[in-house]
Amino acid sequence: MNRLDEFLTSFRSALVHSTAVEIYAQTKKLEYEISEYQWPDYFAHWALGHRAQNLPHTLALQSAINVFKLSYELGLATPFRRLLMTAVLIRTLPTHLSNTNRLKSEVLHACLHKKERRHHYAYYLVDWSLHLARYQLALDGKGTLNQLLIGEHHLEYWPYAELSRPYRVEKLTNEHLEPALQHKRATPAYLNNSVKPPKTLLKAIKRFADGTDSLTPIIAAIEQQPSLRKALHQAAREHAQVAPFKSTKHAYLYLGAQRASRVLASASLQQHLDRHRIPLHESLMQRLSLLIELWRRLNQTAQIKWPVREKLIAQIIATDLIHHPTLASAIRWPTVPDDTPLSIFSIIGAVVEIERQKYSSILIHRWRLPEQVNHLIRVQHEVTNKQQTVFLLGCILLQQLYAGEKQTPKRWLALLPKLCERLNLDATQLLRIKNDAISFCHSYTPLNTHICAVNDYNHPSE
Repeated sequence: MNRLDEFLTSFRSALVHSTAVEIYAQTKKLEYEISEYQWPDYFAHWALGHRAQNLPHTLALQSAINVFKLSYELGLATPFRRLLMTAVLIRTLPTHLSNTNRLKSEVLHACLHKKERRHHYAYYLVDWSLHLARYQLALDGKGTLNQLLIGEHHLEYWPYAELSRPYRVEKLTNEHLEPALQHKRATPAYLNNSVKPPKTLLKAIKRFADGTDSLTPIIAAIEQQPSLRKALHQAAREHAQVAPFKSTKHAYLYLGAQRASRVLASASLQQHLDRHRIPLHESLMQRLSLLIELWRRLNQTAQIKWPVREKLIAQIIATDLIHHPTLASAIRWPTVPDDTPLSIFSIIGAVVEIERQKYSSILIHRWRLPEQVNHLIRVQHEVTNKQQTVFLLGCILLQQLYAGEKQTPKRWLALLPKLCERLNLDATQLLRIKNDAISFCHSYTPLNTHICAVNDYNHPSE
């Protein structure tokens, strides 16, 4: 029995009289198989060769494989990806699954109900993966896919067609097929090293800071990460306003160890965020971009300096927010209850919990950022300094701008005059800050947005 046969034995039984929670558990097992073994790449070939394409579990499995591959290309976060795989498996079941609400997921609901499809692109990703599987298994002709690409919602389907490039699967002889089904991958697939914490670089920075090693390992580690190298050169070039630097070492030395380390931290975090997209990724990035600009203008007006630039603070916070269960499967921005305590988590209508800030704590420690960063982003029962005042005032202004005065908690509005008084800001200055920030960020644009409202590393004050 090869690896595929072993998996099919458990997979078939799991789909019989299964619950939504049990199907979700199956997606975790399938993710492992796709990453570690070759058979998922050849499953459609196997199905055609064994005349198994008409079996319900065959269509379900090929559809889920398609969803995984598309989700990976799009950089969707793991919980989001698993919900999409769960949705396509449920849609292929011969009988209706009545307990899908047990997962309590807006994404799952949107993917399973056609009338909800207008709310989120997840429906179209799942629908395309299912139709693509039917074509790959020769259950439908290419005309079905063409209808999607020229129909009423063709703009929603075309991005997935570009990523998946539909093709008709050809039959393979057992001589070529059997070894592929049996073999494990030489290296795990779908594990992009670029999104992992750059451990080699972090260790090199630590040894250099401790005086136990030279600069050479740092430069070598940066050279192995093209995106980090590009960010470092760009920051140095923009700051110096000269021709491109000839070497990474030259750019690093020009910026200095502290500034260079923060540029690298920002580039690494942005890469992580781009490869862990949640359903409301664009909405979150737009809000954080506006929050960055609000913070920057408040700091500038009140002549306050933070320990690191506003952009890096927002990126650190974002790592906590994208892992928060409130945003994990939401397709509409959460409302903020009137009794929500003021914190960075309050912008998603959540009450902060210390354990929910573990990702930011780890990042601050690994990148050797000042301890003041921890004090700034942690929830404080009392506002003890002007840095925290700016931090919280920015959160209130963000809520006002996006939700309006009526949907801003009254306790926040009551705190607003006190925070402004502490910063010596009058109503005219506050209004100008809000208007200028919106104008600068184009916060309501429908285009995809990164946290890039301002280059935070080229100010001479750092």
